[in-house]
Amino acid sequence: MRYIGLDIHKRFIYAVVKDKEGNVLEENRFDSNKEQISQFLINSSPADTQIVMESTGVWEWIYEFLEDQKYNVILANPIRTKAIASAKVKTDKIDASILSDLLRANLVAESYVPPKEIRIMRQLARQRKALVKGRTEISNKIHALLAQRGINLPWTTFCNKALLWLKELSKEQPLIKSYLHLRDQFTQEIIKVNSEIFDYAEQDEHAQLLMTIPGIGPRRALELLAEIGEWDRFPDSNKLCCYAGLVPSLRQSGSTLKFGGLIKQANTSIKYVLVEASWNLVRTKESNPLQEFYKKLEKKKGKQKAICATARKLCCVVYAMLRKQQPFMFL
Repeated sequence: MRYIGLDIHKRFIYAVVKDKEGNVLEENRFDSNKEQISQFLINSSPADTQIVMESTGVWEWIYEFLEDQKYNVILANPIRTKAIASAKVKTDKIDASILSDLLRANLVAESYVPPKEIRIMRQLARQRKALVKGRTEISNKIHALLAQRGINLPWTTFCNKALLWLKELSKEQPLIKSYLHLRDQFTQEIIKVNSEIFDYAEQDEHAQLLMTIPGIGPRRALELLAEIGEWDRFPDSNKLCCYAGLVPSLRQSGSTLKFGGLIKQANTSIKYVLVEASWNLVRTKESNPLQEFYKKLEKKKGKQKAICATARKLCCVVYAMLRKQQPFMFL
C-alpha cells in the first residue's frame, strides 16, 4: 500500500509517498494542474493507494479529479490536524510527510466531504449569499455618496420608487450612475441564481419537506440542506445542533463546570437560517409551542438567548423531520 500526503497550494503541490513501514518511496514538487498530478500518480494504482490532503481554498477541484480517477482520497481538517501533529519547523515537505504518516497510522482528522450533488447545491447557495453581500456593499456606497453630497434619500430602502428617483438624479451625478449600473448587474445575477434555487427546491423532496416549516421558503430550505449535507451522518439531533453552533461552550476542570456563550467553531449559515426562521415563528399571530417557549424564556434570559434556544429546538425539529420524513406540524 502506498500512502501519499499532498501539501496543496494554488500554484504547486508537494507530495510525499511512503510505504506501510514509513519508508519514503517518492517525493516531488510539481505544478498544480491535472497533467502534472496524473504524471506523478503514473506508478500509483487506485487499488493500492491512499491519498490525504488538507482542506484549503483550492482542495475541491483536486479532490474531484482524484475522485474521478477512482483514488481513495481523505480530506484532513487543518485545525485538528495541527493539534495532533504540530511541528516547530514547518515546510511543504514536512507537512506532506506528516500527512502521509498520519494516514499510515489512521490518525487523520477528517473533514466531511458531501456528495457532488450536495456540493453543487452548496456552491449555489453560497453564490447567492456572495451576490447579495456585493449588492449590499454597492447600496452602502450609494448611501455614503449621497451623504457626502448632502442629498437626502426620501426612502430608507432601495424600493422601486427610490431606484427611479436615483436614476433621475444620476443624470447629474455620473458616479451614482456607475454604482446604480453595478447594483443592477448584481440584481440580475441574483434573479438568475434564485431561479436555479427554486428549480432545485421543486425537484428535491427534502426541500419540499422543510418548506412546510413557517418562515422557510425554497432559498432557506436549499441552504439548510446544502450546509447540513447528509443528515444521517449525525447520530442524533444534539450533534446537528452542535454543528450549527446552537449549543453553549463548556469548560470543566475537576468538580468545576462552567457554561459560556455559543460555540464559535460551527456552521454559521445553518445557525443564521434557523434563527431567522425562529423569529418568523415567534412573531406569528397564531400561537404555537415554539412561540410560547420563546416568551417564557425571554422573561428570564432576554431576547437574544431566548431566540437562540428556540432556534436549537427548531434544529431538533428539522432533524426529526428529515429522519422520519414527516412534514412540520405544531404539537
